[in-house]
Amino acid sequence: MKHSEFISLLDTNKETSVIAYLDLSNMFHWQDTLKWQFSIYRVIKQLLSIKQIKEVRVYYGLNEREMEKSQRFHQRMRESGAILVTKPVKWIKKEIGKSLFVKSFTLNRLDQNAHSKLDEFINYLQEKQLSIEEPKCNFDVEIALDMLDAIDKVSGILLFSGDSDLHEPLARLKLKGKNIYVFGVRGQVARELWNSCAKYINFGKWYEGPRKRKSRPQGSGPRV
Repeated sequence: MKHSEFISLLDTNKETSVIAYLDLSNMFHWQDTLKWQFSIYRVIKQLLSIKQIKEVRVYYGLNEREMEKSQRFHQRMRESGAILVTKPVKWIKKEIGKSLFVKSFTLNRLDQNAHSKLDEFINYLQEKQLSIEEPKCNFDVEIALDMLDAIDKVSGILLFSGDSDLHEPLARLKLKGKNIYVFGVRGQVARELWNSCAKYINFGKWYEGPRKRKSRPQGSGPRV
């Protein structure tokens, strides 16, 4: 659905007050499927051009290991007109083992020689006492609470996320007669969300901003 078609849909559904909720970390993973990078600033601008949208709320962590860069990115989003909800990113140490590098489905299909090579690699990393950490900063609870807090102020909501953990608050909003529009990309929207939304919008077709060919690592964040 194109941007103009979505505006027509909101008019047809007689929406009067809509809030957009953007789980930005989740959205950055969409780029792996899209094969191109979007501009979050253009996403915000596109949303704010819709008269029914009263707030654009963006949820994204603060990386204290790259504080200056992270703060600059946050400030640019605020200047674009978004309400930013943030908290510090936590770094979780990962146990170095086969499952860290190869999915169990694939492991079960490797021959003995491949397992031996993988064991050698794991032993090398362990001998070097290397530490592998994974950033973690989920906003499921914050998004859910904010949506429920605004239940009496909106006729509908826009959700930019495919996370199944948001199914329950969406189901409650649906029971209250609110229209739910879920934005996402192929294969990255949980099945549970389909039962709650009034309309699914393909983000790749809706987005009108620049598209930069993706060549960075999986789930890569913004260029600041």
